[in-house]
Parts: sequence; C-alpha cells; structure tokens
Amino acid sequence: DWIAKMIEADGIILGSPSYFADLSPELKALIDRAGFVTRAGGGLLRWKVGAAVVAMRRAGACHAFDSINHFFLASQMVVAGSNALNIGIGGEKGAVLQDAEGLANLRALGENMAWLMERLTA
Repeated sequence: DWIAKMIEADGIILGSPSYFADLSPELKALIDRAGFVTRAGGGLLRWKVGAAVVAMRRAGACHAFDSINHFFLASQMVVAGSNALNIGIGGEKGAVLQDAEGLANLRALGENMAWLMERLTA
C-alpha cells in the first residue's frame, strides 16, 4: 500500500508527467486518498521531506509541480528545493534523459533532500 510506505518513509518524492497542464489522474487519486487518510490519522506526514518532480513535453509542468507541492505543504511537510524547478523536458519515452540541465537539477535535489532528512531525523 503506497500510503503505508509514505507514512514509513522519512522522505517522499512524487512525480508525474504533465497531461493537459496538470498531473496524471493516478497521482491525483493518490494525493487525495493519502491526504484524507494521513489527516484523519493526526497528520501522519508532518515533518517529512517532500519533493515534486514533473516530466513535460511542452507545457503544464508548473501547474503539476504546484499541485504536488500543495499536497506536501497542506500535510505540514518540509519541501526540498534545488537549483530550479524539478522539471525534465522530453517528448518521447526516455527523451528526458537527454535533458542535461534537468538531470543536474535532480541530482542536486537528491543531495538537498538527503541533507534535510539527515538533519530532521537526527
């Protein structure tokens, strides 16, 4: 169960392609269910580290990125940042791996997220 894994984790990375300027319906369903369950449980995601990652072809990534971060913030989580928005650009499957700037940004995000989790769990 994904929600149980989120509750167990020190950090959570949620990612989505941007479909029609928004996140995927599967991720939206997870966010809605996890938000309800963890709030009903007394804020089970509070003080965990969260990071949003979005893949896009042309547009819509910022809205999807914001939607994921709204979930983190409404759950009282700490949001990890990087050099820029955590967005990869590519059209066909695997094309995002050619986005050198996006990949460098994601490496920095991983380092920042690890640093935050280390300090918050110390």
